[in-house]
Amino acid sequence: MQTNWEHLDAQAVVFGAPFGKPYGKAKFPNEQSNAPWALRAASDRILVEDQAIDMDIDNFITLSQINVVDGGDIPIKNGDVNHHYQSIEDAVRFALRKGAMPISIGGDDGITNPILRGLNELGNITVIQIDAHLDWREERFGERDGYSSPMRRASELPHVSDIHQVGIRSLGSARKTELSDALNWGAKIYTSRDIKRHGISSVVESLPENGKFFISFDVDGLDPSILPGTTALAPGGLDWWDLDELLKGLNHKGEIIGLNVVELAPANDINQLSMIVVGRTILKVLFLAFGGQEPHQL
Repeated sequence: MQTNWEHLDAQAVVFGAPFGKPYGKAKFPNEQSNAPWALRAASDRILVEDQAIDMDIDNFITLSQINVVDGGDIPIKNGDVNHHYQSIEDAVRFALRKGAMPISIGGDDGITNPILRGLNELGNITVIQIDAHLDWREERFGERDGYSSPMRRASELPHVSDIHQVGIRSLGSARKTELSDALNWGAKIYTSRDIKRHGISSVVESLPENGKFFISFDVDGLDPSILPGTTALAPGGLDWWDLDELLKGLNHKGEIIGLNVVELAPANDINQLSMIVVGRTILKVLFLAFGGQEPHQL
């Protein structure tokens, strides 16, 4: 854990968690490992100044009104990804004990595994997965903690009570057996096609009242026309207003307790568009969680 976390005193801490478990030595590190640095480098395009207002938030909260800190990147020692995962898990647990919302920037989707394990002291968590892919593989290439398995691993955690998978549409690595396993466990799956037909409000309406919502945001859940900076491009994803309404809906139905962003690949971005979208998403979560406004009325 980073030493500058020892006296953590903030409402939220944003930190990098760069290194997922690879499916082979040739794939480590991957491009997603560069995302925390690239997102910081785009800061001046994400937010012009800390007094700027978000016109989509009803009470015009500004970042200067929120106590949020950059926790740096979780280090990796001697290429030991197991140790890196444990450090990420410990960091999430430490942040929560200090009363700070954890917001992580991956890294590939394997990072979701230690992040979710670190939430164990909260209990009764509803995972909101925004993703193009199902992510229910038991293992892939012998690896159980990689980017094909985070929802399977989430389903095994006693503190996860509900999983809602939003924007699913792409082939990925899931097979019929994984879909059956997800449905049999009780995961609620909302395909991108169904959302386009019925609206994101149908997702919000199905969420539990007074839920504790952790958002796992795989950026390929959005349409690549607004977020091209990822490795698994899949047409037909959520648009910005779907995401906006979903976040406001979560704030209305319960409490947003954290966010992890994964699969952001800077080399594939265009004019920092993906960095801006991700950065604005993080800001919107902060504004909703700590703005002190009345819950958004849908």
